[in-house]
Amino acid sequence: MMNEMSESKESLLITGQAGSRGIAVGDIYVIDTTIATVSPRQIEEDAVILHKQRFQNAKKELTDELVQMGRELNDRNSADIIEAQQQIVEDPEVEKKVYQIIEKKRLSVDFAVYQTFCEFIERLKESGSELFRQRIIDLEDIRDRLVRLVCDKREEQKAKEGSIIVTKEMSPTDLISYYENGIAGLVMEKGGVTSHAAIIAQSLGIPCVVSSKNALKAASEAKNAAIDGELGEVVFDPDSDTILRYRARQKALAADALQLKQQAEFETRDGFPFRLLANVEFEEEIDKAVESSPQGVGLLRTESLLFGRRFQKSFEEQVAFYTKMLKGIEGPATIRLFDVGGDKGSIRTNKEANPFLGWRGIRMLLDEREMLRKQLRAILKVAGSYPGRVKILVPMVSVIEEVGEIRKEMEQAQSDLLAGGINIDESVPLGLMVEVPSVALSAFEFAREVDFFSIGTNDLTQYTLAVDRGNEDICTLFQHYNPAVLKLIDMTHKAAREADIEVSVCGELAGLEIGAACIFGLGIHELSMNLHSIPRIKKLLSSYKKTDFEALGQDALRLTSAKEVQELFNDWKKR
Repeated sequence: MMNEMSESKESLLITGQAGSRGIAVGDIYVIDTTIATVSPRQIEEDAVILHKQRFQNAKKELTDELVQMGRELNDRNSADIIEAQQQIVEDPEVEKKVYQIIEKKRLSVDFAVYQTFCEFIERLKESGSELFRQRIIDLEDIRDRLVRLVCDKREEQKAKEGSIIVTKEMSPTDLISYYENGIAGLVMEKGGVTSHAAIIAQSLGIPCVVSSKNALKAASEAKNAAIDGELGEVVFDPDSDTILRYRARQKALAADALQLKQQAEFETRDGFPFRLLANVEFEEEIDKAVESSPQGVGLLRTESLLFGRRFQKSFEEQVAFYTKMLKGIEGPATIRLFDVGGDKGSIRTNKEANPFLGWRGIRMLLDEREMLRKQLRAILKVAGSYPGRVKILVPMVSVIEEVGEIRKEMEQAQSDLLAGGINIDESVPLGLMVEVPSVALSAFEFAREVDFFSIGTNDLTQYTLAVDRGNEDICTLFQHYNPAVLKLIDMTHKAAREADIEVSVCGELAGLEIGAACIFGLGIHELSMNLHSIPRIKKLLSSYKKTDFEALGQDALRLTSAKEVQELFNDWKKR
């Protein structure tokens, strides 16, 4: 359940989404992130130079702060996010726009900064890419910091050590600052599990709950709180019994982690094998893979390669990245081609009336052929050094002609590399993401054109139920295990089995106990998920027989709602 509120005695329970695992109990510190507008103010001609200099001073101060912050972060994932903010601050287009407002319109520097970033933010809101949408809070944070600096208004972080922060949303830089002050946990009304704040919280080990509706109102009337970052629970003014229960759960999580680390076999209780792979994006996640012991990489996201100091990483940099990832985790590695929309990572995106139905994934790649060819050549070159391990995954396919186009580009890239004397693996499998209903419904035809399927349940759910997964107003309608979604997964699996090609699931559904159990029961025995979910799913799948899961999967297909599937699963676990 999400965004529910219930009251027990004087305590108040709010449930949201699990942002970062862990338990925390502490005093509440509320942060008001309401953004005050900046009104335009005319300046005299002789003040133009002064206002431009104030911008330069603020820009340098913020850049120096971000550079220092990046140096102090051991986790590269977090450091990359800070570096991206630094690049935005230093973007010449930002300075050009600010200067135009100051010089031509004769408006003050604080308004020039505010107006410039507001325009960029509006353009980002039109993007269909979840990654771009998450960058909005970065732009808002930079905007507000620069405005404060040009006005010489600096804010000090006052949260005490051990505090639990409750806020509407939070920027990565603010979270890092609070972390350095020793906060115990974070609760946000907005944001999702892929928001930058959630990513940073996971990297820093801060228990975090996101999408916690009404949390600010509850926090304003409470003194302390207990949060469970795995269950997505926040209890305001917990009584002593609740605190003891949370502390006990904290010990239980530590014990489970130790037990799962010692469990070596990936098989059901009756000895049927399954494979659990990792969804990864950053090199630093490889260091944490040892704790979860994935059997390979089921989804290597590559979008971070579009956000370097240049617009796109060079061929050599891409080769180095793929090589490090393959060295870090043994087993197969499925590398997804760039899955973005808009203007390829720039903060200046093209406006679209329906961005989620627009220029995304393979559609963008086929328009940007040089980008596609560079990435294909880099992947294929690395595959030559790791024969039999690399697979290429194509995102957002909706019509069969797109598969033919990508196949031609891949074959041409192989020919070019061979002509250049570069050793390659000529049998690299080409697969597609099943995330559009048209592909699932025509899976028997698509299966004859590719080597494997990878079902992306996040977008498949979004398009099947016609629910924007980033819209908080209708988040309860975004139901991963809705029977309609399960039926499309079942249909895809049957088509793959008939065509004798591999099929796996790499969406968030695979990392949920209910999802993993149903998917395994439908006959898909390869699941890919975030590293944190692997131990929990491994324990679940090894605790029951294969026939137990099959009975659950078939029963779930006959139901009519996600609520019924949830109830079925709860009863099934008690047997």
